Amino acid sequence: MSWKKRLQIILLILLILLCLTRIAKPPRNREEENYNISFIVRGSMDKSWSNLKRGAEDAAADLNVNVRFVASLEGNTAEEQLELLDKEMEGSDAVLIAPVNRILMKNEILEISKKKTPLLMFESGISGKNDIPLLCCDNEQMGRDMAETMINHGNIKGKIIIFSGNGICSSVTDRQKGFLSVMEETDNACIIVSAGSFQPEALAEILKEEKPDAVIALDDRIVENLTKAGRIYRQENIENKLQIYGIGCSSDILKSLENQELISIAAQDDYAIGYLGVQEALAAIQGKRVEGNQEIRYIITNSNRMYDDVDERLLFPFVR
Repeated sequence: MSWKKRLQIILLILLILLCLTRIAKPPRNREEENYNISFIVRGSMDKSWSNLKRGAEDAAADLNVNVRFVASLEGNTAEEQLELLDKEMEGSDAVLIAPVNRILMKNEILEISKKKTPLLMFESGISGKNDIPLLCCDNEQMGRDMAETMINHGNIKGKIIIFSGNGICSSVTDRQKGFLSVMEETDNACIIVSAGSFQPEALAEILKEEKPDAVIALDDRIVENLTKAGRIYRQENIENKLQIYGIGCSSDILKSLENQELISIAAQDDYAIGYLGVQEALAAIQGKRVEGNQEIRYIITNSNRMYDDVDERLLFPFVR
């Protein structure tokens, strides 16, 4: 066989192999496309969202998408959040929102959810049943568990103040509902504070006036301020044995827990919410069925247990 024929055969084989390689190569995965996913948080973009943000950013890196977090500049009212939602729905491939008001935002969110851009909710939802995917823990059961924790610390016939904030987001109202359902079976006198200023000085004045045996805050930011109020209160009431509890997780809250200024806290797996939020949003973009998850893990912990393996991994995601 002449060298020319051999060369032709070799070139033909190489051409066939090239064609086979192209045929065998899988089609471009849509996950590789550079999608943009937005998170609209409730309240300001402060330390209380750091674990959730870390989870979302880790998922974004794993799935090759972009994530951004946005918050209202002033007040974070329902109107401000809805304006942000309209804007993000136009400029993003999917949007997740933690509604600041479960009632006032209901109709608008239901209407917006009909648009082509996927919409999901996280941390809090809206009133009534709907098909919008929601990522959160069982807040009502969390409230019940915190009530049991306080009872186990001897609060049976005392005065308890519940600082619920404005009480218009679903996570807080569910926590309060669960908490009260347990406390109704005790001889405790429960006082609900859902209006007014929740700054440390104002909270300290309430403590001085009511002189409660125990207090609990149902939202991260109020937990932080209530702990500061407790410091002010104890300076003037050194012998007082006030017990402070909270629901939420931030670096300030964890520092107060470690210093035993807080007896116990409940904390949901915010990292998981952030990570799953990106996963679910991407699935929705790709046209897959998304149902959300309302059974996100949470823990009840204290200064003695916060560095146990399970609790530490939830409270400090950077150790994962």
